[in-house]
Amino acid sequence: MKQTPSTPPRPDRNFDDLAERFSRTIYATARGQLRLQALQADFNDLNIPLAGSQVLDIGGGQGQFSLLLAQQGAHITLCDISAEMLTLATDQFAAAGLSLTSQQCALQDCARVFPQQYDVVLNHAVLEWLEQPLEALTLLAQRVKTGGWLSLMFYNLHGHQWRQLMNGRTHSPGSANPHLRDHGNAPQHPLDPDVVQQQLQQLGFELQRWRGIRCVHDHMHQKIRDRIGQPAVSAADLEFGLLEPYRRFGRYVHFLARKGEQA
Repeated sequence: MKQTPSTPPRPDRNFDDLAERFSRTIYATARGQLRLQALQADFNDLNIPLAGSQVLDIGGGQGQFSLLLAQQGAHITLCDISAEMLTLATDQFAAAGLSLTSQQCALQDCARVFPQQYDVVLNHAVLEWLEQPLEALTLLAQRVKTGGWLSLMFYNLHGHQWRQLMNGRTHSPGSANPHLRDHGNAPQHPLDPDVVQQQLQQLGFELQRWRGIRCVHDHMHQKIRDRIGQPAVSAADLEFGLLEPYRRFGRYVHFLARKGEQA
């Protein structure tokens, strides 16, 4: 019996071709600034110690949030699959007069490249680009010290589906466009936060913070945002992003989880 050749797995997304575009369309925009504000607020609220801490930023891209932590005394090691992203991160740290240890590698290679464990591990807006996103949680967990912190931000299934419905895609709100997966910056593997939380618990982590990011901003009409002003929009997003059920409609979810003694 003739066997049909299996389709080779898709490689994980590399952003060499989009590095400069990300700088313009994400990090230099109101939504990008809101993301950084939300992440910083969570770290502040939970009093996560940063001075002298060892931080590993996996898939850290241009290092915007890592730079904020470095300015608070953290020692940053950053890796990314994209050489262009690493160049931008190195330039940013150099411009700020701060040191950065960087290495080009994929998330799946972190155990080999960084065998030690860290006080804080960051993984922001990475899982949704992986072909097997949930499998990566075990790899991330292994890099966190006992008592250490995992900061996990991922593209939210509920926010994605709600946005699709509001755009009239009632026939298939959970589907994604393969063309955007290959040529744009639209994530193609949104994750259910309840599933991610369950996986983290099984890996020995206790969830300390669940925030929805852009749960107000992205669902408010641009004319309304212009009328009330971005500061008011951001303040509402930061407030309601911590509340049920609104946090479930964020385009992104931020989890801060602490690794227990038995992990």
